[in-house]
Amino acid sequence: MEETSSRFKLKYTEDKKELIAFCEIFHQQKGEMNVLITIGIIGAALLFIFLFYSDPGNGTTKGLLLFLVKYISLWICAFFVGDIFARTLMRSMMMTKAVGDGEELYRVRVKRRKEPLVVTVEFFDEKIVNDTGTQQAIYLYSKVRKIMESEKAIGFLVANGPGPKNYFAVPKYVMKEREVEELKTFLLEKCENVKKIKVI
Repeated sequence: MEETSSRFKLKYTEDKKELIAFCEIFHQQKGEMNVLITIGIIGAALLFIFLFYSDPGNGTTKGLLLFLVKYISLWICAFFVGDIFARTLMRSMMMTKAVGDGEELYRVRVKRRKEPLVVTVEFFDEKIVNDTGTQQAIYLYSKVRKIMESEKAIGFLVANGPGPKNYFAVPKYVMKEREVEELKTFLLEKCENVKKIKVI
């Protein structure tokens, strides 16, 4: 059975600017997740210590409930503060790191290849096909866990089987502004596990 044509077809030559744009998305995403995970672990550890190695409620149920309400309220506040930190100060650090990592990645890839890498990404009704000419990766929409957008690119977090999660991205400059919006609408319809696109 012949496969239907793709709904969107993006083609670009991979250069330093694309790699930096992709690193910006994923560094920021990882930075935010690391901050929230750290706050979660520290908060849970402190709660465990308070509950099992001290007497926060002074031996009364009412006192214990009051302690838990205060502690959980402070814990929630810590998540909000951590989120603000991740989106401001950490964002600057992650962007600086992305430039360095993108340049290094480009240097390594240029050293390995003789010709510039031409990438074609096609969005079909059931899957995304990422083709570099020598390798082809296929991603099902049902496996897409998160979609992220920056000023320069749209990034995807995909869970392919039991192995590590996969990241990939496409530059926005290869599309007109109208096409970018149409692609985002299409992706939200197809990716059942994604409720909204996260703006980085």
